[in-house]
Amino acid sequence: MFAKVRYILTIRCREASRLASESLDRRLLVHERLALRLHQVVCWSCRQFERQLRLLRDAANRLHQAPSESQPDAELSAAAKQRLKNLPIDDSL
Repeated sequence: MFAKVRYILTIRCREASRLASESLDRRLLVHERLALRLHQVVCWSCRQFERQLRLLRDAANRLHQAPSESQPDAELSAAAKQRLKNLPIDDSL
């Protein structure tokens, strides 16, 4: 019990960052959640880090759920195909 209380009161930014990241994948244990929240009360950087993690996760989820702009059966027009054929090829790449 004392070890968990000590853990809650003494985590550093590296551990808080790890917990914030893990909280996206699993439910944190009570002492982990408490340690993270108490650390974030005094650490602006770790609060920002968790906000950024959640923003990235939400953006990735929205991107994954968005309908595809390109249709699998979409064809280029004949004019577009001709323009692509006429493009100069740069072999220096």
